[in-house]
Amino acid sequence: MKSAVDSASEVRSPRAGRSRRAWITGSVVGAVLLALLGGSLVYTERSSFCPACHEMQPYYTAWQASGHASEAQCVDCHVDAGIIAHLAHKPTALKEVWDHFTKDNRFPNYSVAVPDGRCVRCHPKVVKKIGARFDHALHEKKGRCQDCHAITGHLVTLEALRTAGILKEGAGMPAIPTGATPSTAAGHKKVVCQQCHDQAKMKCSQCHQAPHDDRGECSDCHKTGEKFVFVHPSTAVDCASCHKKPAKHPATTASCTTCHSGGGKSWAFVHPKSTKCADCHKAPANHYGTDCTRCHKTTVPFANATLNHPRTAEHSYRSFACVKCHPSGYATASCTCHGGRPPSGD
Repeated sequence: MKSAVDSASEVRSPRAGRSRRAWITGSVVGAVLLALLGGSLVYTERSSFCPACHEMQPYYTAWQASGHASEAQCVDCHVDAGIIAHLAHKPTALKEVWDHFTKDNRFPNYSVAVPDGRCVRCHPKVVKKIGARFDHALHEKKGRCQDCHAITGHLVTLEALRTAGILKEGAGMPAIPTGATPSTAAGHKKVVCQQCHDQAKMKCSQCHQAPHDDRGECSDCHKTGEKFVFVHPSTAVDCASCHKKPAKHPATTASCTTCHSGGGKSWAFVHPKSTKCADCHKAPANHYGTDCTRCHKTTVPFANATLNHPRTAEHSYRSFACVKCHPSGYATASCTCHGGRPPSGD
């Protein structure tokens, strides 16, 4: 005979079973939904998800070619850190998906802001001094990281947007920061500095450090361009400011351009037209005469010079000491053997 308790248990058993099955089913469905939500959250956080919308393809391609591709995902720069911030961003992302299907998206619009905090998250320390000129600590007080490093994550050209069919009509380069007076020096490559600095009024040495001793302003010898091409300065520049005389160079105070021409292309020696030989040459011991040009020619090395003495009918100039005919110097001849008359020629 069944007790009252047993009878009550039989009555409640079917209902309890259904409740338990419903709880299990709900838990499974909840777990699946949670897994799907978590999986979708992880999947949509990947940079590879961005080009699912074709208008993002140029940006994704440029990101792959940047230095950030191996260091940061798109969300690292475009979404604040933390799970709360990422979840809060999902409605914005859903709106972008909605716009993809309902609007004709055109770029660039230069409206994406990247707060400095996202940059500092990966770059907590930056080099305060770059080279001998650039002061990072000073520049970071003047603007945001994005102002100077806008293309760090990806350099998307207008041509790439045009090829993808998403270039905004009339689009151009981003606006210059307020208050700037930019310009580019003739031939100078375009750099981000010109957004705020007037290159045409600046000296090269304000940004560049020469790899050699100080030789004056860079533009004296270099021409601005993609490469800092050397262009020899005019002859008005002191050669000694860049060049040193070789060890065996004749002692002289004359200007280098007196004997050297073709500066920059060839320092070939070209004998000057001046007859002041003593400015560069020192006569050897027991040398005869002071007018070098009587025996020497600029076309013949001085070491190979020979005396071209006038011939006489009676004897050679080698027959007697020079003083016999030149008692008062070599400019005049007065033969002591012939009553002071100079010898006659042939």
